[in-house]
Amino acid sequence: MNNIISIRPVEKIFSITWMLGRRCNYDCMYCPSELHDKVSKHHDLIKLKEAWKNIHRQTGTKQMPYKISFTGGEVTANKNLLPFVSWLKNNYNVSSILITTNGSAGLKYYEKLTNYVDSISFSTHTEFMNEKVFFQKAVALNKIMIRPKKSLHVNIMDEYWAKERIKLYEKFCTKHQISFSINEINYNTKTREEILHNGQSNLEI
Repeated sequence: MNNIISIRPVEKIFSITWMLGRRCNYDCMYCPSELHDKVSKHHDLIKLKEAWKNIHRQTGTKQMPYKISFTGGEVTANKNLLPFVSWLKNNYNVSSILITTNGSAGLKYYEKLTNYVDSISFSTHTEFMNEKVFFQKAVALNKIMIRPKKSLHVNIMDEYWAKERIKLYEKFCTKHQISFSINEINYNTKTREEILHNGQSNLEI
């Protein structure tokens, strides 16, 4: 067995994880209050651009392409996300943009995002999601976000009350060749004990 002498990155890149804000249209019981609420104001496009310019002033001398991962809150709840990522891609050396979303925005909106975003991660939240609509969007986007240049991934949240639904999600993703993972949940951060059942369990294979 050969010894590993050194490990080097394939390419030099400046990676940024950017929380756009706490505002979210869902209220998942295990999501901590510092990551979501229903009242925070969205940052407008001018403020987002100013924030980026400040980041670029401090990091641009490194002469490396940027990899930006947007998270929230719910990123698509901010109407300025689409024009902002378009502006970034058209004006700066941004090699890849990734977003994590609860999948609640419309399919046409996500289709527009695919022109500027390189990776989309949908996360299942059974308290609120319409299963059928959620996975229909995942199937449609998976046909657009073709690897290796782009990607669509489904984060299946390992909710203890939805074990049977999770098995169905796994089978569905496997059948439609959608990348997925089972994501462990830290319930120590929960904001309430009761489980809301506002979602629709209507997915079939």
